[in-house]
Amino acid sequence: MSESTVEARPESIVTPVSTVAVRLGFAFLVLALLLGLLVTFGVGQQADRAVLKMLAFRRNVTGDALIAGAQWVTWAGAASQRTFAMVVFAGVLLWRKQPYPALVILVIPPLAGALSSILKEIFGRDRPDLVPHLDLVTSLSFPSGHACNVMATLLLAALLIARRRRPFWIAMAVASALAVGVSRVLLGVHWPSDVLGGWSWGAGIALLGWSISQRQGLLKTRNAGRS
Repeated sequence: MSESTVEARPESIVTPVSTVAVRLGFAFLVLALLLGLLVTFGVGQQADRAVLKMLAFRRNVTGDALIAGAQWVTWAGAASQRTFAMVVFAGVLLWRKQPYPALVILVIPPLAGALSSILKEIFGRDRPDLVPHLDLVTSLSFPSGHACNVMATLLLAALLIARRRRPFWIAMAVASALAVGVSRVLLGVHWPSDVLGGWSWGAGIALLGWSISQRQGLLKTRNAGRS
């Protein structure tokens, strides 16, 4: 096997995967922005209202255990818990002597959250008013910050950390983000389209963050091969 063949192998494997991640990531971001424009002009509002009315929990109607369960799931996706998880994930990557991915996991999810907060101000959508809120809210509605931030944090962690059974861990990350997003609708604090937008935005940022890490790893491999 020639030296040129050996050096080409990392690029031939990593670059196509990274390129697909970039394209898919931008597609998710565009989807979130298009959804934001649609809800701003009232497109799909009737469907939003119908789904929220059907799913939202109500005190004295829904069992206390179900309400408490949804509140617990929402709590698990709150800022303090996400920050703790990011630090743990970064620690795992540092233990593996992967400082750049550790930096990515500490920077990219907060960036996703900051950008989602900016989108809230841009789209200016009010919170649902169909049912009493079962959780405290302090900001605008689209996109859902919980859905976005949990998706960005857990999906990126699964992509960066998992070595074996990666599809399983990606599925677990997505399922956890889906649960947190659904809890926001059940508690009556988000429209379903807010949650869809949050999931899409968080997934897009996570995929772009993973692509950045992959490209940095390829660059290090190239430099090591030339030294």
